[in-house]
Amino acid sequence: MPLGAAKTCMFFKDGRMKSAYFAAFLAATAVPALAEQPVTLNFVAEIGGAAFDCSQSYDHLGATHAQMNVTDFRLFVQDAALIRADGSQQPITLTANDWQHENVTLLDFENGAGHCAGTGNAPMNTVITGEVPEGDYIGVSLTLGVPFALNHIDPTLASAPLNTTGMFWTWQNGFRFLRIDFAPAGGTPMAHEGHGGHSDHGNASGWYLHLGSTQCAAASQTEAPSACVFPNRTTASFTSFDPATQVIVVDPAPVLRDADVTVNAPDTSPGCMSFPGDADCDSVIPKLGLAYGDHPAEAQQLFSIR
Repeated sequence: MPLGAAKTCMFFKDGRMKSAYFAAFLAATAVPALAEQPVTLNFVAEIGGAAFDCSQSYDHLGATHAQMNVTDFRLFVQDAALIRADGSQQPITLTANDWQHENVTLLDFENGAGHCAGTGNAPMNTVITGEVPEGDYIGVSLTLGVPFALNHIDPTLASAPLNTTGMFWTWQNGFRFLRIDFAPAGGTPMAHEGHGGHSDHGNASGWYLHLGSTQCAAASQTEAPSACVFPNRTTASFTSFDPATQVIVVDPAPVLRDADVTVNAPDTSPGCMSFPGDADCDSVIPKLGLAYGDHPAEAQQLFSIR
Protein backbone atom coordinates (compact mmCIF):
# COMPACT_ATOMS: atom_id res chain seq x y z
CA MET A 1 0.00 0.00 0.00
CA PRO A 2 1.37 3.46 -0.87
CA LEU A 3 2.59 5.45 2.09
CA GLY A 4 -0.02 8.18 1.53
CA ALA A 5 -2.88 5.68 1.57
CA ALA A 6 -1.65 3.97 4.77
CA LYS A 7 -1.33 7.33 6.48
CA THR A 8 -4.89 8.21 5.58
CA CYS A 9 -6.23 4.93 6.95
CA MET A 10 -4.96 5.85 10.43
CA PHE A 11 -7.68 8.48 10.62
CA PHE A 12 -10.43 6.07 9.62
CA LYS A 13 -10.70 5.01 13.32
CA ASP A 14 -12.41 8.32 13.99
CA GLY A 15 -15.76 8.18 12.26
CA ARG A 16 -16.15 11.94 12.43
CA MET A 17 -13.00 12.46 10.37
CA LYS A 18 -13.53 9.61 7.95
CA SER A 19 -15.38 11.32 5.09
CA ALA A 20 -13.28 14.50 5.17
CA TYR A 21 -9.96 12.66 4.99
CA PHE A 22 -11.28 10.25 2.35
CA ALA A 23 -12.36 13.16 0.17
CA ALA A 24 -8.96 14.80 0.64
CA PHE A 25 -7.27 11.55 -0.34
CA LEU A 26 -9.32 11.26 -3.53
CA ALA A 27 -8.58 14.85 -4.46
CA ALA A 28 -4.85 14.36 -3.92
CA THR A 29 -4.66 11.20 -6.01
CA ALA A 30 -7.08 12.17 -8.84
CA VAL A 31 -5.62 12.41 -12.34
CA PRO A 32 -6.05 16.02 -13.48
CA ALA A 33 -8.14 16.55 -16.62
CA LEU A 34 -6.24 17.68 -19.68
CA ALA A 35 -6.70 21.33 -20.52
CA GLU A 36 -8.36 22.15 -23.82
CA GLN A 37 -6.67 24.10 -26.58
CA PRO A 38 -8.52 25.96 -29.34
CA VAL A 39 -8.09 24.90 -32.94
CA THR A 40 -9.12 26.56 -36.18
CA LEU A 41 -8.98 24.87 -39.57
CA ASN A 42 -8.84 27.46 -42.36
CA PHE A 43 -10.16 26.57 -45.81
CA VAL A 44 -9.52 28.24 -49.16
CA ALA A 45 -11.66 27.70 -52.27
CA GLU A 46 -9.91 27.64 -55.63
CA ILE A 47 -10.74 26.79 -59.22
CA GLY A 48 -7.75 25.40 -61.06
CA GLY A 49 -5.39 27.00 -58.57
CA ALA A 50 -6.99 30.45 -58.85
CA ALA A 51 -8.82 31.99 -55.90
CA PHE A 52 -12.57 31.42 -56.16
CA ASP A 53 -14.72 34.51 -56.66
CA CYS A 54 -18.36 34.54 -57.76
CA SER A 55 -17.62 37.38 -60.16
CA GLN A 56 -14.87 35.55 -62.06
CA SER A 57 -14.82 33.14 -64.99
CA TYR A 58 -12.34 30.26 -65.10
CA ASP A 59 -10.51 28.78 -68.06
CA HIS A 60 -9.19 25.32 -68.86
CA LEU A 61 -11.81 23.32 -66.95
CA GLY A 62 -12.33 19.67 -67.74
CA ALA A 63 -11.18 17.61 -70.68
CA THR A 64 -12.05 20.32 -73.23
CA HIS A 65 -10.42 23.19 -71.30
CA ALA A 66 -13.74 25.01 -71.14
CA GLN A 67 -14.32 28.51 -69.81
CA MET A 68 -16.95 28.38 -67.05
CA ASN A 69 -18.58 30.50 -64.39
CA VAL A 70 -19.13 29.07 -60.92
CA THR A 71 -22.59 29.79 -59.51
CA ASP A 72 -22.42 27.89 -56.20
CA PHE A 73 -19.65 26.46 -54.00
CA ARG A 74 -20.64 24.85 -50.70
CA LEU A 75 -19.91 21.63 -48.83
CA PHE A 76 -20.49 19.84 -45.54
CA VAL A 77 -17.59 18.42 -43.52
CA GLN A 78 -18.05 15.93 -40.69
CA ASP A 79 -15.76 14.24 -38.17
CA ALA A 80 -12.91 16.76 -38.34
CA ALA A 81 -9.99 15.51 -36.23
CA LEU A 82 -6.33 16.18 -35.54
CA ILE A 83 -3.82 13.34 -35.93
CA ARG A 84 -1.15 12.44 -33.37
CA ALA A 85 2.32 11.13 -34.22
CA ASP A 86 1.20 7.57 -33.43
CA GLY A 87 -1.57 7.85 -36.02
CA SER A 88 -4.43 8.09 -33.56
CA GLN A 89 -7.05 10.74 -34.12
CA GLN A 90 -8.46 13.30 -31.72
CA PRO A 91 -11.94 14.50 -32.78
CA ILE A 92 -12.37 18.27 -32.67
CA THR A 93 -15.16 19.34 -30.32
CA LEU A 94 -16.87 21.92 -32.50
CA THR A 95 -17.84 25.36 -31.31
CA ALA A 96 -21.62 25.69 -31.48
CA ASN A 97 -22.63 28.38 -33.98
CA ASP A 98 -24.77 28.87 -37.07
CA TRP A 99 -22.25 27.00 -39.23
CA GLN A 100 -21.63 24.00 -36.95
CA HIS A 101 -23.90 21.45 -35.29
CA GLU A 102 -22.75 18.41 -33.33
CA ASN A 103 -19.92 17.06 -35.54
CA VAL A 104 -20.75 18.67 -38.90
CA THR A 105 -19.78 22.03 -40.42
CA LEU A 106 -21.08 23.84 -43.49
CA LEU A 107 -18.37 25.57 -45.52
CA ASP A 108 -19.84 28.27 -47.77
CA PHE A 109 -17.54 29.99 -50.25
CA GLU A 110 -20.18 31.82 -52.31
CA ASN A 111 -21.49 35.27 -51.40
CA GLY A 112 -24.71 35.42 -53.40
CA ALA A 113 -23.26 38.04 -55.76
CA GLY A 114 -21.96 38.01 -59.32
CA HIS A 115 -22.58 34.65 -60.99
CA CYS A 116 -23.83 33.30 -57.64
CA ALA A 117 -26.76 35.73 -57.49
CA GLY A 118 -30.03 33.91 -57.03
CA THR A 119 -28.36 30.73 -55.85
CA GLY A 120 -26.78 31.42 -52.48
CA ASN A 121 -26.70 34.32 -50.04
CA ALA A 122 -24.24 36.79 -48.57
CA PRO A 123 -23.04 35.00 -45.40
CA MET A 124 -19.89 32.93 -45.88
CA ASN A 125 -17.94 30.48 -43.74
CA THR A 126 -14.40 29.30 -44.44
CA VAL A 127 -13.36 27.80 -41.07
CA ILE A 128 -13.93 24.92 -38.70
CA THR A 129 -13.49 25.99 -35.08
CA GLY A 130 -13.37 23.98 -31.88
CA GLU A 131 -11.20 22.48 -29.16
CA VAL A 132 -8.97 19.48 -28.59
CA PRO A 133 -7.11 18.34 -25.45
CA GLU A 134 -3.68 19.91 -25.14
CA GLY A 135 -1.09 17.81 -26.91
CA ASP A 136 1.14 17.41 -29.92
CA TYR A 137 -0.61 16.93 -33.25
CA ILE A 138 0.96 16.46 -36.65
CA GLY A 139 -1.94 16.09 -39.09
CA VAL A 140 -5.61 16.51 -39.87
CA SER A 141 -8.47 14.33 -41.05
CA LEU A 142 -11.95 15.24 -42.27
CA THR A 143 -14.85 13.63 -44.08
CA LEU A 144 -16.92 15.17 -46.84
CA GLY A 145 -20.46 14.41 -45.74
CA VAL A 146 -23.21 14.63 -43.14
CA PRO A 147 -23.55 11.86 -40.51
CA PHE A 148 -26.35 9.40 -41.30
CA ALA A 149 -28.30 10.33 -38.15
CA LEU A 150 -28.39 13.98 -39.24
CA ASN A 151 -28.57 13.46 -42.98
CA HIS A 152 -32.17 12.33 -43.29
CA ILE A 153 -34.17 14.94 -41.39
CA ASP A 154 -36.65 17.69 -42.13
CA PRO A 155 -34.44 20.73 -42.88
CA THR A 156 -37.30 23.13 -42.13
CA LEU A 157 -37.19 21.98 -38.50
CA ALA A 158 -33.44 21.41 -38.21
CA SER A 159 -30.86 23.49 -36.38
CA ALA A 160 -28.40 25.61 -38.37
CA PRO A 161 -26.60 24.84 -40.60
CA LEU A 162 -28.81 21.85 -41.42
CA ASN A 163 -31.66 24.22 -42.19
CA THR A 164 -29.88 25.26 -45.40
CA THR A 165 -32.50 24.04 -47.84
CA GLY A 166 -30.32 24.86 -50.84
CA MET A 167 -28.10 21.96 -49.79
CA PHE A 168 -30.97 19.49 -49.32
CA TRP A 169 -32.33 16.91 -51.75
CA THR A 170 -35.06 14.89 -50.02
CA TRP A 171 -35.52 13.12 -46.70
CA GLN A 172 -34.70 9.90 -48.56
CA ASN A 173 -31.39 11.00 -50.06
CA GLY A 174 -30.57 13.65 -47.49
CA PHE A 175 -28.22 16.57 -48.09
CA ARG A 176 -25.91 17.40 -50.91
CA PHE A 177 -22.54 16.93 -49.21
CA LEU A 178 -20.91 18.91 -52.01
CA ARG A 179 -22.50 21.46 -54.32
CA ILE A 180 -20.41 23.17 -56.98
CA ASP A 181 -22.42 24.52 -59.90
CA PHE A 182 -20.92 25.59 -63.22
CA ALA A 183 -22.39 27.55 -66.12
CA PRO A 184 -20.76 28.21 -69.51
CA ALA A 185 -19.12 31.62 -69.63
CA GLY A 186 -20.79 34.02 -72.04
CA GLY A 187 -24.09 32.15 -71.93
CA THR A 188 -22.99 29.40 -74.34
CA PRO A 189 -25.73 26.74 -74.27
CA MET A 190 -25.00 23.28 -72.96
CA ALA A 191 -24.98 20.47 -75.51
CA HIS A 192 -27.23 17.39 -75.33
CA GLU A 193 -28.90 18.33 -72.07
CA GLY A 194 -31.09 15.52 -70.82
CA HIS A 195 -32.99 15.76 -67.58
CA GLY A 196 -33.72 12.51 -65.83
CA GLY A 197 -35.91 11.92 -62.82
CA HIS A 198 -33.15 12.92 -60.42
CA SER A 199 -32.84 16.50 -61.62
CA ASP A 200 -34.18 19.29 -59.45
CA HIS A 201 -33.06 22.12 -61.72
CA GLY A 202 -35.76 22.10 -64.38
CA ASN A 203 -34.37 23.34 -67.68
CA ALA A 204 -30.87 23.80 -66.32
CA SER A 205 -28.18 25.40 -68.43
CA GLY A 206 -25.14 24.33 -66.47
CA TRP A 207 -23.01 21.43 -65.31
CA TYR A 208 -23.38 20.53 -61.64
CA LEU A 209 -21.12 18.56 -59.30
CA HIS A 210 -23.29 17.32 -56.45
CA LEU A 211 -22.27 14.53 -54.07
CA GLY A 212 -24.73 12.86 -51.71
CA SER A 213 -26.04 9.50 -50.61
CA THR A 214 -27.97 7.51 -53.22
CA GLN A 215 -30.19 4.45 -53.44
CA CYS A 216 -31.46 4.99 -49.91
CA ALA A 217 -34.11 2.48 -48.82
CA ALA A 218 -37.23 4.43 -47.83
CA ALA A 219 -40.95 4.16 -48.45
CA SER A 220 -41.02 7.56 -50.13
CA GLN A 221 -38.94 10.63 -50.93
CA THR A 222 -40.21 12.29 -47.75
CA GLU A 223 -39.37 9.48 -45.32
CA ALA A 224 -36.03 8.77 -43.67
CA PRO A 225 -34.32 5.61 -44.98
CA SER A 226 -32.99 2.66 -43.04
CA ALA A 227 -29.76 2.61 -45.06
CA CYS A 228 -28.21 3.78 -48.34
CA VAL A 229 -26.52 1.51 -50.87
CA PHE A 230 -24.07 4.31 -51.68
CA PRO A 231 -23.42 6.50 -48.61
CA ASN A 232 -20.85 8.46 -50.66
CA ARG A 233 -18.90 9.94 -47.76
CA THR A 234 -15.22 10.37 -48.51
CA THR A 235 -12.35 11.05 -46.10
CA ALA A 236 -9.21 13.11 -46.63
CA SER A 237 -6.27 12.73 -44.24
CA PHE A 238 -2.98 14.60 -44.18
CA THR A 239 -0.24 13.40 -41.84
CA SER A 240 1.72 16.64 -42.04
CA PHE A 241 -0.40 19.69 -41.28
CA ASP A 242 -0.08 22.66 -38.95
CA PRO A 243 -3.39 24.55 -38.50
CA ALA A 244 -1.50 27.61 -37.28
CA THR A 245 0.40 28.07 -40.55
CA GLN A 246 -1.36 26.04 -43.26
CA VAL A 247 -4.72 26.01 -45.01
CA ILE A 248 -6.88 23.29 -46.54
CA VAL A 249 -7.55 23.97 -50.22
CA VAL A 250 -10.80 22.88 -51.88
CA ASP A 251 -10.43 22.80 -55.67
CA PRO A 252 -12.74 20.81 -57.98
CA ALA A 253 -10.61 21.29 -61.11
CA PRO A 254 -8.50 18.13 -60.55
CA VAL A 255 -11.72 16.16 -59.97
CA LEU A 256 -13.12 17.36 -63.31
CA ARG A 257 -9.89 16.90 -65.27
CA ASP A 258 -11.21 14.09 -67.49
CA ALA A 259 -14.84 15.22 -67.72
CA ASP A 260 -16.35 17.27 -70.53
CA VAL A 261 -18.23 19.97 -68.62
CA THR A 262 -19.71 21.42 -71.84
CA VAL A 263 -21.81 18.34 -72.58
CA ASN A 264 -24.36 16.47 -70.51
CA ALA A 265 -25.08 12.78 -71.00
CA PRO A 266 -28.58 12.34 -72.48
CA ASP A 267 -31.45 11.53 -70.13
CA THR A 268 -29.45 12.19 -66.99
CA SER A 269 -29.26 14.91 -64.37
CA PRO A 270 -27.20 17.97 -65.41
CA GLY A 271 -23.55 17.19 -64.80
CA CYS A 272 -22.67 14.64 -62.14
CA MET A 273 -25.12 14.33 -59.26
CA SER A 274 -23.87 11.00 -57.90
CA PHE A 275 -26.78 8.88 -59.08
CA PRO A 276 -25.83 5.50 -60.60
CA GLY A 277 -25.68 5.09 -64.35
CA ASP A 278 -24.63 8.64 -65.24
CA ALA A 279 -21.73 8.65 -67.70
CA ASP A 280 -20.82 12.18 -66.57
CA CYS A 281 -19.79 10.70 -63.20
CA ASP A 282 -17.55 7.93 -64.55
CA SER A 283 -14.34 9.96 -64.32
CA VAL A 284 -15.49 12.30 -61.54
CA ILE A 285 -16.68 10.28 -58.54
CA PRO A 286 -13.51 8.12 -58.46
CA LYS A 287 -11.42 11.29 -58.09
CA LEU A 288 -13.45 12.12 -54.99
CA GLY A 289 -12.10 8.89 -53.50
CA LEU A 290 -15.18 6.75 -54.18
CA ALA A 291 -15.89 3.82 -56.47
CA TYR A 292 -18.54 4.44 -59.12
CA GLY A 293 -20.04 1.59 -61.12
CA ASP A 294 -17.16 -0.35 -62.62
CA HIS A 295 -14.72 2.47 -61.92
CA PRO A 296 -12.57 1.94 -58.81
CA ALA A 297 -11.88 4.68 -56.32
CA GLU A 298 -8.77 6.79 -56.83
CA ALA A 299 -6.96 8.98 -54.34
CA GLN A 300 -9.25 11.88 -53.49
CA GLN A 301 -8.28 15.04 -55.39
CA LEU A 302 -10.71 17.63 -54.00
CA PHE A 303 -8.73 18.57 -50.89
CA SER A 304 -5.07 19.50 -50.56
CA ILE A 305 -3.00 21.48 -48.08
CA ARG A 306 -0.75 24.47 -48.47
